[in-house]
Amino acid sequence: MICNRRNFLKRLLTLGAATVTTVAAKTHTPSAIKLTTVKVAGLQYGECADHTFKPEESLRLLREPDNPYDAYAIAIYKEDKKVGYIPKTNSRIIASLMDSGNRVHATVRYFKKYEAPWERVWVSVWMGD
Repeated sequence: MICNRRNFLKRLLTLGAATVTTVAAKTHTPSAIKLTTVKVAGLQYGECADHTFKPEESLRLLREPDNPYDAYAIAIYKEDKKVGYIPKTNSRIIASLMDSGNRVHATVRYFKKYEAPWERVWVSVWMGD
């Protein structure tokens, strides 16, 4: 059976978080599950295009269901400034998890200051504590 990300998440959610054990990054509790790592979309249009990011820095995710370009849009914030978005190709599953009441957050995975804006910041998306 082919196990793509969507099937994996469906199976994972049916198991229940209590039965899942993961090896998490040093800044996360063992109950946090890493969902994916993605490039930040729209960094050049956000308020943090010229900011520096530190590896493992916590970022806040905020749903934008009324976004005219993507009904599943998820904005990424550093403190009170918009960094950019989870890419549209990845937003649907993560938005569904958020809309279902799951705690989802992000951390900086990579920061490459001199790369093009669409390659500069990568984030890991986590579900759980």
